[in-house]
Amino acid sequence: MKKGFTLVEILVSLLLLALGMVSLFNLFPLGLGSLSYSRRINAVSLLAQKKLEEIKSQKEVTFGVSSGKEGDLEWSISLSPLKLKEDIEVIYVQLDINFNFQSAAKTERFVTYLAKD
Repeated sequence: MKKGFTLVEILVSLLLLALGMVSLFNLFPLGLGSLSYSRRINAVSLLAQKKLEEIKSQKEVTFGVSSGKEGDLEWSISLSPLKLKEDIEVIYVQLDINFNFQSAAKTERFVTYLAKD
């Protein structure tokens, strides 16, 4: 009785190994794309936090729309008064941040309410 593998068994195992490797190589671009998008969203979130903190720190709020650009991120803030009840007024804040990701225009919207002093 001979011990060892036949040529067919070796070819089948190489084929299975090659299929597994091709599958793994196809996953790498997906992982890199997800990493790139998460970095982009992180930058957007940090800018949103910065802009909202700037509004909170203002002694007097001016209602209306303002916009600007930081790096390659464009932002637009809308501030308006909102009456919840007769004696309760808050400031409605809507912040839109526009950016490009993989040649597609994207917008993230952040909404919050601030107590009116």
